[in-house]
Amino acid sequence: MLSEAPARSLRPVQAVLLALGAMTLFRLWYSTRLQLVTDEAYYWVWSKHLAASYRDKGPAVAWTIALGRTLFGDNLFGVRFFGVLLGTGTAWELYRLARRLYDERTALWCLVVAFLIPLFAVGSVLMTIDSLSVFFWAWAANLFWTGLETGRMRYWLLLGLAIGAGFLAKFTNGVQVACIGLFLCWSRPHRHFLFSRQTVVAGLAFSFCLTPMLWWNIKTGWIHALALQDRSGVQGSFGLHPSELWRYLGEQFAVLSPLLPVGMLIAAVGLWRKHSEEPRVKLLLTQYVPLQAIFLFFGLNKAGQPNWIAPSLITGIILLVVFWRDLAVRQPRWRPALWSALGMAAVMTIALHLMTFVSIPPELNPLKRAEGWPVFAKHVQRAREQYQPDLLIANHYNCASIMQFYLPDHPVTYLPPQRYAASQFALWPSYQVRPGMTAFFVQEGTDPLPKALRNQFKHVRLLDDFWTEHNGQRIFHYQIYLLGGDDWPWAEASDG
Repeated sequence: MLSEAPARSLRPVQAVLLALGAMTLFRLWYSTRLQLVTDEAYYWVWSKHLAASYRDKGPAVAWTIALGRTLFGDNLFGVRFFGVLLGTGTAWELYRLARRLYDERTALWCLVVAFLIPLFAVGSVLMTIDSLSVFFWAWAANLFWTGLETGRMRYWLLLGLAIGAGFLAKFTNGVQVACIGLFLCWSRPHRHFLFSRQTVVAGLAFSFCLTPMLWWNIKTGWIHALALQDRSGVQGSFGLHPSELWRYLGEQFAVLSPLLPVGMLIAAVGLWRKHSEEPRVKLLLTQYVPLQAIFLFFGLNKAGQPNWIAPSLITGIILLVVFWRDLAVRQPRWRPALWSALGMAAVMTIALHLMTFVSIPPELNPLKRAEGWPVFAKHVQRAREQYQPDLLIANHYNCASIMQFYLPDHPVTYLPPQRYAASQFALWPSYQVRPGMTAFFVQEGTDPLPKALRNQFKHVRLLDDFWTEHNGQRIFHYQIYLLGGDDWPWAEASDG
């Protein structure tokens, strides 16, 4: 009898580990079927210029991709390998937290919901700052609860390091410090931790993680402060723009599925009204509400990106499952609605995974930013082989990054002259125009050439005007220009 009990208790955990392993293998395979999104290509370029920080993000994403490309090369698998592992780690931390706060069945349902949310399902294949941010947020939530239960210093040390590591990926993770402070002020049994050796240790560990970024900002003139102002959308003054708020909410419904964010909000209010005296509910609410409130507030002025609230979804999912499971038991008439919500999310997630394999109009395809790049590279490379330009210049850092990744020799690319810190490219050495030098200028769309390029190159020739394509569908319109100086070698060219 003694030997049978542990075996039975391990079975759910074993099933979860098996499911996570299978999901990881599928995602590793799928990661090589989906082309890079532009942010991934941009961060990949960062990984070729390792630094203590970057223009609008910390260094963690570049360091992680650098490790992946060192192990597996400059390819899709190398870029995304650790993104997939971080997605699996996030799912495990979610399961652990729900299991510790409630029970095995609640934890299993939390995993199911996480697998069905489109944002998490596809986000767990990509290697972006969110992969690191959400993982470290989830791990920190577990460490915080363990620190509260045990009071042991090592968990508070790890807590500070986990939040700091998340902050090195995304500034949003710094909000978790405020979330923890809010919990300690609210939960009377844990208030003694507010000013204690444990929080001092956590604070020192967090501060230690900030050292590279602090040093980098001192050297570069506090670029992060300028970048954060640009990202916030608050230029000069804060205004109320209802249309921006509705756009922000609409994008939330699109990436989470329409009913789940509403269900989370109802769950948060319901558990706060009925169980706010429970420390576990206070933990979930303080890890969910602040981040949601911050970006909802900024959405009144300018709609933010729907992925910005992703870390708060860790506890948001637990709130959702706890509240609605209990309601379904007490009032079975809610069950069809709950199954409908999960079914809708499942359909959206399955459809999202299938979109890369089928022909779908670009305006209906949320993955269009991850499609068509081999066609793009083919056009650019064909023109390179014919004209042998000395420089490759793009109109935007996304275009420059995609060129670097998808061209076979991964050449250095540049942007036209721009103000200091306008993008990460502006912080790296730029090109110098010399006599006899020619350049390509590649741009999305048909805008006039930048004035700076007109001043640097007297002759301009349009070489190619094309659309990227995927499964027979046109996606983005690009142009390739050949630029040259006084000693223009193509006398037959007509200047644009």
